[in-house]
Amino acid sequence: MTAHNLPEAEVVARSFTENGCTVTSVIYDPADAQQILYGTVTRDGVLVGSYYCADRIRQRDWRIVTADGHDLAVDGTPVRPLDEGSAVIVLTTILTAPKHEIDQRLRDATRPPR
Repeated sequence: MTAHNLPEAEVVARSFTENGCTVTSVIYDPADAQQILYGTVTRDGVLVGSYYCADRIRQRDWRIVTADGHDLAVDGTPVRPLDEGSAVIVLTTILTAPKHEIDQRLRDATRPPR
């Protein structure tokens, strides 16, 4: 098959509500591969942050970008969720917390088990 004979894949956006936030995921080829390209989280119409998968084929190496456009990090270390669900939890529960609690919640969530 040549590139111009390849079947077109569909791209769709799906939204749901989690913890008072609207989560919208952009999905490539939802009928077959269901690769998540990226997602956004808003609360009351204001961007909380977004997430994307750096390795779309394997659906791993997730990243979170805060509303101010920076990669989410705690104590200088990038936060790397295991999957889309983990990214959504961080964005809808931790980043929506009162400002003074966010860093501690991130530390608690990313601390290795004892």
